[in-house]
Amino acid sequence: MAKSNTTSSKKSRKSTTKKNVTIKSTSTEKTSNKSSKVKVNTQVTTNSKILRKHYLSFEKRLTINIILFIISFALCLFVAAKTIEKEKIAPINYTDVNNISYKVYLKNNEFYKQKYLDMNRAYVANLIDYIDIDFNYLFNIEKLTNMNFDYQVMAELIIENAKGTSFVDEKYVIKDIQTKKLENEGTLNLKENVIIDYSYYNLLANKFKNQTGVDIVSYLNVYLQVDKKTDEDLNYKISESTKSNIKIPLSERAIEINFDSNNKEQNKQVLPKGNIIFNPEYLAMEILLFFISCYFALKILKYLSTLVGVKTPYDKYVNKLLRDYDRLIVEVKTDLNKGNYNIIELTSFNELLDVRDNLKLPIIYFNIVKHEKGEFYIKNNLDIYRYVVKGIDLNK
Repeated sequence: MAKSNTTSSKKSRKSTTKKNVTIKSTSTEKTSNKSSKVKVNTQVTTNSKILRKHYLSFEKRLTINIILFIISFALCLFVAAKTIEKEKIAPINYTDVNNISYKVYLKNNEFYKQKYLDMNRAYVANLIDYIDIDFNYLFNIEKLTNMNFDYQVMAELIIENAKGTSFVDEKYVIKDIQTKKLENEGTLNLKENVIIDYSYYNLLANKFKNQTGVDIVSYLNVYLQVDKKTDEDLNYKISESTKSNIKIPLSERAIEINFDSNNKEQNKQVLPKGNIIFNPEYLAMEILLFFISCYFALKILKYLSTLVGVKTPYDKYVNKLLRDYDRLIVEVKTDLNKGNYNIIELTSFNELLDVRDNLKLPIIYFNIVKHEKGEFYIKNNLDIYRYVVKGIDLNK
């Protein structure tokens, strides 16, 4: 910057300088190089050792704010869950029990004197006339309830190859849908008896085998299907379907009848819908934690904005000084150990310019905390004239 500009700015600064000044003069010391006294607006610190505050770096400040935001937001969510929570209700237990029994009735023959054979035996297919099946379904719930039960008996003819790939999958209605209802009761027992014409279904399977000439595996699934559903006005919901199944082989010379599941008790639970409970004693804490988390979130956004080119008031102010007084200022990357110096704190950059005009020494700039704090100072022997710039002061 030109010398004339410096002289004119000096006169302008002196005309606007306040009168409440503290003058440091070195009247007891005489030096050969300096005949004039230094007169500046200062606030003097004469301690031989200066205890400096520890300032965190930009990265550490950002990390701390992120951690504090996570903690406060997590606490806010935890308290919110306490403010509005569901009533805790014990689950309701219920059971399904399916039982199947059957008798195999025989055609007239010279081998068996009895009309039928009991369960769990081997049967000669050509001697079977029909199969008498009894389905017994028992439902029990520990709480009196209102519930609808729709049930029917179905038969499913399956013809497939040895790998289980189906050729025929045909369903037959053995008994149409019926409905029963529980009204403020806890137990329901359904009993259904059906007659299966074994010869009819066995003939269908054999006919398919003879006409196609393929090796097949065929059987008849006979099952009781029960669809149950609670009334809509209850505070718990049960809506499901259960099957009890008996498997009868076909197109075989001798067969054994199997069950998928028999006389097996299935224990289940349903969880009632609890009422919403409002706890006002947690509301104030939730609101406070919410605003605290918002505060840290805004600080994080502020820090992140500096990484994408958005300048803070501190950056704008310091950059302007560095640009306007680039010939007077030297920027350093390493801080000076000021422990053995007398620190003279200045309240404005203009006062530091007055010192520079008197001492003819360069102004040194050191960035203490990125985007937040820096210092401009002049070192004269054991005296340091310092002006500190803080982002927090510029944001006010």
